[in-house]
Amino acid sequence: MTDEEFIAYRDGRYKSAMEFYDDRAGSNKRWYRGFSVYVLVSSVAIAPILALDSTMGGYGRTIASILAPTVALATGLASKFNFHEYWLNYRATWDALQHEVQWHTARVGPYKDVQDRNSTFVERVEQLVSHEGSDWVAREAASSQTKEAQKRIG
Repeated sequence: MTDEEFIAYRDGRYKSAMEFYDDRAGSNKRWYRGFSVYVLVSSVAIAPILALDSTMGGYGRTIASILAPTVALATGLASKFNFHEYWLNYRATWDALQHEVQWHTARVGPYKDVQDRNSTFVERVEQLVSHEGSDWVAREAASSQTKEAQKRIG
């Protein structure tokens, strides 16, 4: 692989993969943390709101009756969309891709004694991206199977 071909790959496919995994990791991290904080704060707030119901003009029970099911809803949505798992998986892939370019540039690790380190880089990057894609499909298939089993039981 020529240096020009490598630069085109690095500035095209590799860069877009890095941006994709970084964006997805960040998005899933924000969703996970948002739902987690909401569940934690709302769960902790319900008991004091109920205890202070008489000082709140009777609105404490109303507020608690709204918060309680939204805690369950937020927990269910966070679980359904696997924000934590996806955040970690996307970040792990991004980290692995980041290591590849560093190793390639420094000519160490898997790039130390190879004839064509540019081709090796492309092969290794494509393996990482392909592996993440197949892992995603496997997770989705397992999730669908679990849901089907739960429907049959329930």
